[in-house]
Amino acid sequence: MAVLLTGLVGYLLMHRLQTDSVQSVQQCIDTWRTTLTAMRWTVIAVIAFGWNHLVAWLADAEILNRAKATRLTDLRWRAVTWLVLLELVLGQGVLVNAIGLMVRA
Repeated sequence: MAVLLTGLVGYLLMHRLQTDSVQSVQQCIDTWRTTLTAMRWTVIAVIAFGWNHLVAWLADAEILNRAKATRLTDLRWRAVTWLVLLELVLGQGVLVNAIGLMVRA
């Protein structure tokens, strides 16, 4: 799903760059930045709070055995932590901002 979404966004950006100026594309990205950030945080929250329900449903449907379901339930917060870290580093640019502050100091 992520690969398809990334490919679609990449295609749309390339199409916009071929038909519009770079400045107009940047303005469009700036306009959508807050909405996309809210969407990413919402997806992380849905994963955090819906993880146990999904795992239980998969176990009830006998797609997962009980041992795997227990293991996945134990991994919920680890997965959410990694998603939050990825969002902070890539989405919010915390690492880039920190390096920028160190260079200025």
